[in-house]
Amino acid sequence: MATTRISRSERKAQTRTELIAAARSVFMGRGFHGASLDDIAEAAGYTKGAVYSNFAGKDDLYLALLDAHYEGRVTAYASMLLDHTTFEEATRAVGRFMVDADARDPDWLPTLAEFVAHAARDETLRLAYVRIRERFLVAIADVIETLCEKHGLALLVPPLEAARASSLLARGYS
Repeated sequence: MATTRISRSERKAQTRTELIAAARSVFMGRGFHGASLDDIAEAAGYTKGAVYSNFAGKDDLYLALLDAHYEGRVTAYASMLLDHTTFEEATRAVGRFMVDADARDPDWLPTLAEFVAHAARDETLRLAYVRIRERFLVAIADVIETLCEKHGLALLVPPLEAARASSLLARGYS
């Protein structure tokens, strides 16, 4: 049985993915400030050097985690919103998904709030967070626009503002 060797870039991507998964678990268990890079490296089965070869530090690792989280949410929302036959069914499905996700992962929002408060004290980090959040909102706006087109609906505000408003209503911050 022959084994296929993966390329250096594929291995690096795999290591990065494994570190992000471990970081999620450690951040959710200990909070942003309670988690250490040593804890994350150990949980992933790597050295702290492996963490630093993939991320500039804990802030950068959390931003990568956040980006991956938002990417997963956009994919899930798009699937739910666009797979239902009526607008009402689609929006209810997303609402149920959000409630279920909060129940499955109750530490996500407190940890995110902890990170956002931390990022607010560092202009560079705050702007990095804002860029990732904005990419997420733009992607959600694209899904909203497609949903409206599918159902022949017209928004009274631009799709991006609808995405911002839904975020504020659902989570309490932009």
